[in-house]
Amino acid sequence: MDNDDQLDRLERSLITGRINRRAFIAGAVATGLVSSTSAQALADDLDQARITQDRNTRALKRAYDYVVVGAGSAGCALVGTLAKRDPSAQILLIEAGGWDKAESVNNPGLWFTNLGTERDWGDVAIPSPGVNNRAIPEHTGRVIGGGSSINATIWARPFKADLDHWAEESGDKRWGYRHGLELLKGAEDWQGKPNKKYRGTGGPVWVQPSADPLPLATAALDGMREVGLPVLEDLNGEREVTGNGFGYMNQIIKDGRRQSMARAFLYPVLKRDNVTVLANTQVNKVLLRGKTAVGVECVRNGRKRVFRARGEVILSTGGFNTPKLLMLSGIGKAAHLRDHNINVEVHAPEVGENVQDHILHGGCLYESPAPIQPRNSAANVSGYYKTDPSFELPDVSLVQIEIPYASEVIAAQYAPPPNTWALCAGLVAPKSRGTVRLASANPGKRPVVDMKFLSHPDDVAALERSIEIARSVAATAAMKPHVVREVAPGKTLVGAELANFVRNGATTYFHSSGACRMGKDDRAVVDAELRVNGVNNLRIADSTIMPRIVAVPTMPACVLIGLRMAELLTESRRAS
Repeated sequence: MDNDDQLDRLERSLITGRINRRAFIAGAVATGLVSSTSAQALADDLDQARITQDRNTRALKRAYDYVVVGAGSAGCALVGTLAKRDPSAQILLIEAGGWDKAESVNNPGLWFTNLGTERDWGDVAIPSPGVNNRAIPEHTGRVIGGGSSINATIWARPFKADLDHWAEESGDKRWGYRHGLELLKGAEDWQGKPNKKYRGTGGPVWVQPSADPLPLATAALDGMREVGLPVLEDLNGEREVTGNGFGYMNQIIKDGRRQSMARAFLYPVLKRDNVTVLANTQVNKVLLRGKTAVGVECVRNGRKRVFRARGEVILSTGGFNTPKLLMLSGIGKAAHLRDHNINVEVHAPEVGENVQDHILHGGCLYESPAPIQPRNSAANVSGYYKTDPSFELPDVSLVQIEIPYASEVIAAQYAPPPNTWALCAGLVAPKSRGTVRLASANPGKRPVVDMKFLSHPDDVAALERSIEIARSVAATAAMKPHVVREVAPGKTLVGAELANFVRNGATTYFHSSGACRMGKDDRAVVDAELRVNGVNNLRIADSTIMPRIVAVPTMPACVLIGLRMAELLTESRRAS
């Protein structure tokens, strides 16, 4: 462990109470990165956060101005921003998972070891014909920071077409690209080449180009140039407008450590008296008085607790938990609620509909002539391409992964050796739509997730095109020094054989979205101000509000949703 890592770990240990102030100062000075005076000042700041949170959680109030459920990317951005904008507002943030202390959270190269642990909700999409009746895991974060703590560290901002579509669907131009770009620029602390038009500096989110990429990654970009794909200096910027571009990924990594949205937004406000964070606390339902949300019922330390909201309740629990929580609260499709003996408070038939995720195809595999030591989060090159300029969004996406990334079927069929890398085709604008349903009225039961992956024929066709382009890149002269052989598929595939390869290789990016869509029509779950239709004082701020999933990794889009919610709540409070 280097000195930067040691200091980072010391900071987290002090703020969560694992070490005392004296031990922190001694350890910090020993790293050689700070003087005794600086270590004492830093200790004072961090200790104040610990003391404040310890005091606040020991003296919980019966009511808060805002009760926010879920400390994922959107929830952290919302609370961190709102606490600063409205210091008089008392905010309670409730998170089912624990604090983000695990080394697998903080070390970007270990991110995949979080999957299937207590930091993951562990949902699995039920078998569906589009993926040859395979059950595909849908990992989502159950920890402070949510997906920004357990998933890969990629910062890819939405396309202009994505956000302009949201503006059209919602009827509010502030959801469009122009305003969204300004919010995301304001959130960024970009470490790459300055670009005032597209990039921001001085914001809370540390973003840098992939550090010290492997020759394999550089060769991949050269191979992409060889086949005529556009390679850009920065993957955030021009690509958002044109829909085309490949390059080194932007990463939320600083000095080799993950800078999650908890680190960016939440940690800086923990010493504020108006913020209380309850980790390891499971919310069971939203409490309604008539058609008005008045609080939440939760379980903490084995005891049932109720927290009231003087102002509003905001759900930020993610792709599957938010629709589940609405339905457990009596908000959903009436017939489905009655099937589970849940009183129907609001008939909202689209709760749990419109569910989408990106497909990451684990199938195109290449043996390297030497062992590979992955850098950063083991993926450093990606990009997007429209094979037809008339397309609104790219139909082709590629991600190079520096490990033998493969679905369970492909891995069993082709047995890739350890020194294998992948050039994964991606589906980022899916047309298939799934559902989330309750399995039971018991809050402890996970929902039934039916993603209906690749049920739309256009999705299969798009992946076939992506696979063709991926294989052409791997076959270029630039890639020749890094390819002993194509492990999979290893031969020409056409027709039914190619479609079968597509279906067998399908996995996901773990970007579940859309189950509580925003819209201006009566059937939409939330309106343009993210208010749940038919319920007063209840809003949603997470990936579920997306009318259509953005065609990029969803973390920055979720941050944008959290920032917009902070704007909306501040405006509403000032107007009242």
